[in-house]
Amino acid sequence: MLTGALGVYLCLFLALYFEVFLLISFLEKKPALKTTLKPRRLPTVSIIVPSFNEERTIVQTLTSLLGLEYPKDKLEILVVDDGSQDGTRDIVAEYTKNHPQIKYFYKENGGKYTALNFGITYSTNELVGCLDADSFVSPDALTEVVKKFEEDASVYAIMPAMKVSRPRSMLEHMQAVEYTFGVFYKKMFDNIGALNVLPGPFSIYRREVFDKIGLFHHAHNTEDMEIAFRMHHNGLKIVNAHNATVYTTVPRTLRALLKQRARWSQGFLENSRDYSYMYLNPKYGNFGMLVLPFGLSAFFLGLYITTYLIFTVLQTALTRALNMWATGVPVTFHFQVPHFDWFFLNTSMMTFAIIAVMGLTITAILLGNKIVQGKLTFFSYFSYFTLFGFIAPMWLARALWGAARSRPAPWR
Repeated sequence: MLTGALGVYLCLFLALYFEVFLLISFLEKKPALKTTLKPRRLPTVSIIVPSFNEERTIVQTLTSLLGLEYPKDKLEILVVDDGSQDGTRDIVAEYTKNHPQIKYFYKENGGKYTALNFGITYSTNELVGCLDADSFVSPDALTEVVKKFEEDASVYAIMPAMKVSRPRSMLEHMQAVEYTFGVFYKKMFDNIGALNVLPGPFSIYRREVFDKIGLFHHAHNTEDMEIAFRMHHNGLKIVNAHNATVYTTVPRTLRALLKQRARWSQGFLENSRDYSYMYLNPKYGNFGMLVLPFGLSAFFLGLYITTYLIFTVLQTALTRALNMWATGVPVTFHFQVPHFDWFFLNTSMMTFAIIAVMGLTITAILLGNKIVQGKLTFFSYFSYFTLFGFIAPMWLARALWGAARSRPAPWR
């Protein structure tokens, strides 16, 4: 038990260290406010929309792209259908009749990365981006991204701030808070030059990226993560445009959520194996020395805490059952109205550490909500703190099992 408790203390220490580090980073370089300044020059842009059976959401995706505040003659929308078997083709065909800037391509199913590569190969524009067919952009998102490119010529790729589109259920509200927490730590990773992923919803690249390091790889069905690793390997700068907002739909069922997150987590493990030489390597700066080691530590320590808690509960239950069997005295439970007494306040180090971690987590979520001017409700926070601790270990365990068996996680 002592060894188990020491492991929990280690987890809490690392969580505190990391969250304090990120908060210091925030205080040193607070996110800039959105301005009305326009870019001096508007480059040509191609947005690739990889799709596979997306008839439910692609209308809203295309509508949001057509609503971008950007010159139509400088914006090209490439819908690459990766073998859909539903009504996606018919829906997009209607759009192409009235909007010549939308081009539709159908190909045999080969995975998302092949659809992206098809679009990159076809396009000749200066900037190339992607937008998942279940996501939607705010009207000024592309302008905000272009402003970032204009500010720093050394930037090769930009990721936006992501929010959950219209959460309804408890599970969706949990994810809304999780994404808001992600807004905060992605911005802090940007501050230290260590962004670890370029997500499918509206990440934008200079064309030179693909000339320098090649196209997307299969990368264990996490091509958006692998290309970020590869860019760090080649010294290409990635930043976050926190004022460019993208909305995404999230899994509605527990089964779909576990499948999605297990794929992400398994992809992280397998890409970490492929790029293991970057870990604790000062050549790769904060990405190699901080973000990668902490990410891997968080993965395994999260599983450790879950295992320790389950073991402790089972051990306590077994001990009580054996005592009852040996003595013949049944275990009784007495209900008592809760009351507070300073004399009985738990002053253990672990209690204060847990309170500190919870407090810093809430602070980070509130800051992330402020960055994207979100509208999280009490129900959102309640959903997150009620569900996340139970659900996250499930996808971590599933990801570890998949990685151990070298079993690929499906895109769809």
